[in-house]
Amino acid sequence: MNSLRTLFHMARADFFERTRRYSFLVMLGLVVWLGYLSATGALVMSVPPNYVGEVNSPWVGALMTVTVTIFLGWFGFYLVKGSVARDYETGVGQIIATTPLSRPLYALGKWLSNFAVLGVMVVILMFAGIAMNLFFSSAPLDLWALTAPLLFLALPCMAVVAALAVLFETVGWLRGGFGNVVYFFLFFMGLIPGLEAESYQPMLDPTGLRLIGDRIAQAAKMIYPESEGDFAFQIVTSAAEVKYFLYNGFAWTADILLPRFAFVLMAIGLAVLAALFFDRFNTAKVLRGKKRLNPNPARDSASEPSPLPNIHLTLLPNTRRFRFGALYLAELKMLLKGRRWWWYLTSLGLVIAQVAVPQGTTAFLLAVAWLWMILLLSALGNREALHNTSEIVFSAPRPTLNQLPAAWLAAFTVTALMGSGAFLRHLLDGEITRLLAWMSGALFIPSLALALGVLTSSRKPFEVIYVTWMYLILNAVPTLDFVGVTPESPWQFYAISSFALLALAAFVRHSQLTGWKFTK
Repeated sequence: MNSLRTLFHMARADFFERTRRYSFLVMLGLVVWLGYLSATGALVMSVPPNYVGEVNSPWVGALMTVTVTIFLGWFGFYLVKGSVARDYETGVGQIIATTPLSRPLYALGKWLSNFAVLGVMVVILMFAGIAMNLFFSSAPLDLWALTAPLLFLALPCMAVVAALAVLFETVGWLRGGFGNVVYFFLFFMGLIPGLEAESYQPMLDPTGLRLIGDRIAQAAKMIYPESEGDFAFQIVTSAAEVKYFLYNGFAWTADILLPRFAFVLMAIGLAVLAALFFDRFNTAKVLRGKKRLNPNPARDSASEPSPLPNIHLTLLPNTRRFRFGALYLAELKMLLKGRRWWWYLTSLGLVIAQVAVPQGTTAFLLAVAWLWMILLLSALGNREALHNTSEIVFSAPRPTLNQLPAAWLAAFTVTALMGSGAFLRHLLDGEITRLLAWMSGALFIPSLALALGVLTSSRKPFEVIYVTWMYLILNAVPTLDFVGVTPESPWQFYAISSFALLALAAFVRHSQLTGWKFTK
């Protein structure tokens, strides 16, 4: 009983701590926006080519469930991930480590807290669905038909997402930006087995997308036998003529409910598994790693703390000239600091491959090479905040005019080098349009990273947005293509946007610094 009480209070305290953050309001705003898109018909479920369900409670419930499992299943992970890392950063974890709280109980508490946050978002979308049923439909409200899919399909999916967030945070090599990238591909690749299976396999369908899609396609085929019997969920930007069919949902039988219950048990199992990797805020590994990297016999032999030597700081002469080149090299070194030999070897292989492969594949390899840099670029603009060096770095003269351009230029240099193979290939083939797209991409990527880093003081927004963006580019979405994968690439727009983002970063950094000086 005491364990359950501890678990409840821990999850409750963690949940309330999150609700006091501005980021929680941002999350709620995003979810409300999703509900607005669904209610206004911008997010549409359909059976190709143009069959959609009449707006009634079962249809709205299915629409909101698919919205939850697709969107919150994807970026909900990034919204809740970070609670364990926050305990590391704030020192709360070290206090928790002195208590009798066990590792499984801690992991389960974090899972419950994550699940509660995602559950609040599901409830918001449920209310959006009720509003959609009341104001955009003449059909009466059937509360059970609307909420049952959210309860039995969306919430088990959110339970798994919440558990994966805890698991990724406790596994050291998945805790940072690499884990963010891994989850993106894990989520979207994980949808494929369930959607591609010949018959419905409940345990391959954690989102419930196949279940809902099959039932909707069957309902459409009963009225329109010529329909393709497929299912689509998409954002529409223009009105099109559609044909309506009646969708009445489906019965919640045991063969549907038991697998959903199994997903909840699986989520609990993942949370318990996370406890096996949780180091209980033990910093011994870190200290041992530093010791191996920086052997210091004097420090190692001393068991008692030695008195600090007298430190004398010498003022730099006022006449000392600012050297942009030195600052640029320093930024370049910091950008590449910590990269292992295999990172450089892979980068070299990608550059050579851009030249060696056929012309049609060069642009795809260029996108892959630029995606390879994601963890390197995500520190741009927020490194000072992450390492608490802001007051040192920004005490230099004119930090906005000096440090920010040097950081951007260092990132541009690495971006250009990573794409140098494609540049050479386009130049040799006389592909002027692709060369211009290459230039716009090389300008746009560091500008985007710098602007997001300065705006959010975090690596996560750039990692999430950039990997999603690159995924869509690799799937040849022309409007988002700043790499030149498609002939319709609007490279002019991204070239102009690069300078706009750079100006935005400078403006925000200047505002942050002047605000800091004022409060001091």
